[in-house]
Amino acid sequence: MTTPTSEPPDLTTSNADLNRYLAATAGGQDGEGLLGHLVIYNVTDVEQCGETELREWFTELGLDVGFLPGPPRQDAAFEKATSAAKARYAPDGHRGRAHASQGRTVTLMMRNVARDEARVVRHLVRELADHGDEALSYEVRVATAEFVRATDPSLPEGSGTMTLATDQDTVDTFDPAERDTINELIMRVAEDYRTRSQYVSADRLRKMLRDYVERVLAAVRIHPGVYFVHRRHAAALADLRTLAARFGAELTRVPLADATETRSMVDGAFAAKAQADLESLARDIARVQADGPKPYQVRLLHQRYTAVKQAAEQYQADLDTHLTTTDATLGLIQAQMATLMISAADTETTPADQLQEQP
Repeated sequence: MTTPTSEPPDLTTSNADLNRYLAATAGGQDGEGLLGHLVIYNVTDVEQCGETELREWFTELGLDVGFLPGPPRQDAAFEKATSAAKARYAPDGHRGRAHASQGRTVTLMMRNVARDEARVVRHLVRELADHGDEALSYEVRVATAEFVRATDPSLPEGSGTMTLATDQDTVDTFDPAERDTINELIMRVAEDYRTRSQYVSADRLRKMLRDYVERVLAAVRIHPGVYFVHRRHAAALADLRTLAARFGAELTRVPLADATETRSMVDGAFAAKAQADLESLARDIARVQADGPKPYQVRLLHQRYTAVKQAAEQYQADLDTHLTTTDATLGLIQAQMATLMISAADTETTPADQLQEQP
């Protein structure tokens, strides 16, 4: 396994002080004046990437292979490919100004028909909306998609076979342009299934990046798709950026100066998330307490409390800050947890002494 190296700064200016600041983005956690990075990622039109290739990249870059999405599943590929099958068009090919009130619109969509342990059946149906008559009609199916699960235990989990059959007699009743539209959609479903069966899909790659940023790099979510990552994770963040680039995704790092304004932004985002998590936890503790606590419920609630507590401690240590409201709320939840664990003590011995110290 090769040892990943930090990248050179992406930008060099004529200002020496600014260059020293930008040099900190190359991965040094002791970067002078650097608080961390804003991280923005985009995973859309990615390159085809297999599970084996992705694992090799993880190993080369020293990333945690526990966050690999795993090999593609054929049953999931069927679900995704058929669910995405949809088309809308005017049957006469003309959409004038009055179309929405007087015209007609055809919608092709997949509908579930049957599902059991052995197979899944879906029909591609044609819906016709007559806007002038304000009428909606569902016509007969134009194609059938079926997935039959494999029974061979030696095959990977989720294995099976998809068949996609066009109801040609029905399709032939439509005009040539509509026949082409239907046949093209069916071919897209077949190609989408083939691709998803062989390669890791964009949505799974997106989830992989998000999970890694949130759980390994302890990121603070600022806005949807925008995170703060502390400078101590700069080297791992650079490696993750390299990984994303290899399958065609974008992961952009924006260096943040260690200033009062930026600290206030990050503190506010972390405190808001912690407060929401703790309020949810408090409600669940009260509900379990009212219903009569079961041992497994107490364990799960204690795990949630511990996760928030540890995240708050790590965050405050990293930024050398103190979140008064978060600590106060943790103290209240600690008292709730202690009461709950005492109530459950007659059914199972629980580590109530773990909650005796203030966080």
